[in-house]
Amino acid sequence: MADIGFIAMVMALAVAMYGVIVPHMGVRQNNWNLIRSAQYATIFNFLLVSLATGILVHAFVISDFRFQYVWANSSTDMPIFYKVTGFWGALDGSLLLWALVQSGFSMIVAFRYQHTNRELIPYVIAVLNMIMAFLLCLLVIWSNPFAVQAVVPAEGRGLNPLLQNPGMIAHPPSLYLGYIGFSVPFAFAMAGLIHGKLDSQWILTTRRWTLLSWYFLTLGLILGGQWAYEELGWGGYWAWDPVENAAFMPWLTGTAFLHSVMVQEKRDMLKIWNIVLIIMTFGLSILGTFLTRSGVVNSVHSFTQSQIGPFFLIFLAVVLLFSFTLLFLRVRQLESDHRLESVFCRENAFIAQNVMFVGVAFTVLLGTTFPLLAEAIQGTKLSIQAPFFNTITAPMGYIIFFLMGVGTLIAWRRASIENLKKNFLFPAVAATVGTAGIAFVIPFNPEALLIIWIAMFVTMTVLIELFKATRIKSLQLSTNFLMGFIYVILRNTRRYGGLIIHMGVVLMFIGFAGRLFDIEKDITMEMDIPVTVGKYDLVFQGIEEFPVRNAVHRAAIIEVYQDGKMLEVMKPARSFYPTQPDPLTEVAIRRSFWEDLYLVIHSEAPDGKSATIKIHINPLVGWAWMSLPFFTLGVGISMMYRPKRLVAKSPILEGKYIPESSSPT
Repeated sequence: MADIGFIAMVMALAVAMYGVIVPHMGVRQNNWNLIRSAQYATIFNFLLVSLATGILVHAFVISDFRFQYVWANSSTDMPIFYKVTGFWGALDGSLLLWALVQSGFSMIVAFRYQHTNRELIPYVIAVLNMIMAFLLCLLVIWSNPFAVQAVVPAEGRGLNPLLQNPGMIAHPPSLYLGYIGFSVPFAFAMAGLIHGKLDSQWILTTRRWTLLSWYFLTLGLILGGQWAYEELGWGGYWAWDPVENAAFMPWLTGTAFLHSVMVQEKRDMLKIWNIVLIIMTFGLSILGTFLTRSGVVNSVHSFTQSQIGPFFLIFLAVVLLFSFTLLFLRVRQLESDHRLESVFCRENAFIAQNVMFVGVAFTVLLGTTFPLLAEAIQGTKLSIQAPFFNTITAPMGYIIFFLMGVGTLIAWRRASIENLKKNFLFPAVAATVGTAGIAFVIPFNPEALLIIWIAMFVTMTVLIELFKATRIKSLQLSTNFLMGFIYVILRNTRRYGGLIIHMGVVLMFIGFAGRLFDIEKDITMEMDIPVTVGKYDLVFQGIEEFPVRNAVHRAAIIEVYQDGKMLEVMKPARSFYPTQPDPLTEVAIRRSFWEDLYLVIHSEAPDGKSATIKIHINPLVGWAWMSLPFFTLGVGISMMYRPKRLVAKSPILEGKYIPESSSPT
């Protein structure tokens, strides 16, 4: 089976190389049959990679330790779902997962857009297969997951306990779907540059791919934050760790790209900027993989070290050189005839937002890579900590947050002073009054009050927009307010789906504001002696051991009271795995709408009658997690939008490659 899996990867590599070369031949010879063969090659490629993936997953399920990769990342005592997730628990399997998703996306794109993008699709297939060939080269030559052992061990080493978390099921695949999804708009952008077709068709075609990729990257970041919050035991969910930053950077430029393409679609502007953004987004995805998999950074998230990091760096250099060379050659064709007509317009709000997004991305890139450069050049080990990132990125983040509200109501092309007063006076006044009221009931913190003011301002702009549109539609259709609201949403799904996403961002920022009021204490608790922290009374009741799946938990039993009423029995613990020498921290969390009570056991007395507990009270953490349903709903509604200019063309005739411009109608 290992031989079959490896042969499938080798064949897939050959098929991917075929898919790189043949589309160009089809265009040069005006022969659609060659291009069609490259399309069918994407199906064959997907089937081959699926076969290899199925063999490896089956080996994990049956604990076949002849496979060295299975032995290193699984054990017989692991639950079945952790055995399956062990497939992407280290480098070789995660690369195969990437290849599987990449081949699936390539197959869908090759057939879905063969008529609407006849001039571009050969080059799109070639670019996607080029990416595929690179991944398969790594798998075949340097990171073969089908390597076998001469002596079959009776037991495996087991998956890293930090990875034995429900987040392992969804977090890594979500990030991969986001990373890989951005390869589709990148491929269309490169195809447009190669062919010289530089209108907005590629933007319209890839809009849903971009949105879906952005959503999965967002989902991966949120799930990763929840995982870190529940697993690492430090009380937070974001520490500007290099691996966290690796996923955050393409999210920033991808978000800028999502906003910027609206300006190109509406006003035929920012063509160069959009191509630069998608190149940056795809390039940062490759850089993120290099940082994660090369072992060059120290990170609590780095579970794999390998020698393939330099190859990712070489591939990134080739991609950037190829992309920007094409852009330089076509730059005159990308110039727009339209110009900004006023300082006060929605186009400028989007441009300002984009500058801030790229500014944050550059700051994160600098803070993440500068220690590596310093060590490589001077041999000096540096460490850039969270205060650097917070100090520089927070002001830019607040500007982006504020501009989100401005962009909701300001007009395209030109907004008069009267129009600005009419649209923004009430939201600004309402936000000011609301913030002043909240300032009387919370501890004074200027940064928190600023976040609250912007959150109220953005919320009011969204509600006013929805209320006005719904009232007008209700009167037009002589229907009730609810039906009017539904009609409004369906009339412009992109706009109102975006506003729902903005409300998710509001919840996210409110969750960030809660971090400014955290309470953290280390307390040695004696048996049956109450300890008061905030509004909670905690009583330590001793130490208890109990099995949980494939581990043994040794937990401190702590009763939680408020106003004399017992709320919950919490069990912060250390877990012991039979395949791992060191125990792992298992936090206990009591969640509520307003705050989380978060307990971590640090140590215990030999007689078990006392224990040192780290206690966190984290206000509004749940609000950050509540943003996810808003993102999901907003993206779902936005996906319903279909540009009117995206019309299907007639099929190809007589096996010839007929460009769209000359195709029969």
